[in-house]
Amino acid sequence: MNHSMSPAVSEARPDIAVLALARNCAATLPAFLRFLASLRAAGLACRAFVGENDSRDGTGALLAAAEARGELRHVPTDFMAETRGRLARMALGREHLKLVLDAQGPPPAFVCVADIDNVMACPPEAVAVLAALEKLERPGLFAVSAASHPHYYDLLAYEDETVSYEHLLDDIARHRRGALGYYRFFSGTIYPAQSALTRERETTCLSAFNGLTLYRGADYRLGSYRDEACARCEHLTFNRRVAAATGRRMLVDPGLVLRTPGDHAQRGFVSFYASRVRKLAVARLRG
Repeated sequence: MNHSMSPAVSEARPDIAVLALARNCAATLPAFLRFLASLRAAGLACRAFVGENDSRDGTGALLAAAEARGELRHVPTDFMAETRGRLARMALGREHLKLVLDAQGPPPAFVCVADIDNVMACPPEAVAVLAALEKLERPGLFAVSAASHPHYYDLLAYEDETVSYEHLLDDIARHRRGALGYYRFFSGTIYPAQSALTRERETTCLSAFNGLTLYRGADYRLGSYRDEACARCEHLTFNRRVAAATGRRMLVDPGLVLRTPGDHAQRGFVSFYASRVRKLAVARLRG
């Protein structure tokens, strides 16, 4: 496939808004900026809105410089720090970006919601994004979500008629006390679930994210990340609402591939334990 939009997508006004949250993402922000540049080079009219708060590694300054170059809009989200709980903070931040986009006027043809942490170290090629947007033209879909290599990783956001991981964080917390029991839960429950979702074929579902998802712009406007209980993944909350409003489904696209982040990799016990120790140390340093 060449780097031009098909007639179906071209006639549908090929503009795309990319929405992302960033905190301490200086290491992967250059890859994200290259990703945006590749979309523009491929013929998409691409706008990007990046929410950022409380970064301590220079992310804010890098975003300000990118904004000065016209590459994106840097959206301060300092209010996120006032809310306890990561799920609640992420829901508030993503809802704020959605409202910023809504205030710009009519919805774009497409919306891309992306992470800029380590999953963006190896973003998808623009040609894969264009192919995914063509799939999004199918009548039964409201979104197309990325897959990842070597395995699918984002269980929290995934849901279909038979599988849901809405309460997975509670299950993880219950098994966190002992190192060996904690690892057994991952190796016996989480890793098999990730492997089951690692498929070479297209898969439809009610909800998915996995680091990057493409939405029809009009459908994206119908959703909301607001969750009064703040008890579930914000993408699950959002996708359930869009699915209910549209009667359509999502597609997990094996051609739209990210690299599985290192902290979600399937590991042996020694590597797993060392990874958890590093993760805790980094969390303490970041406050």
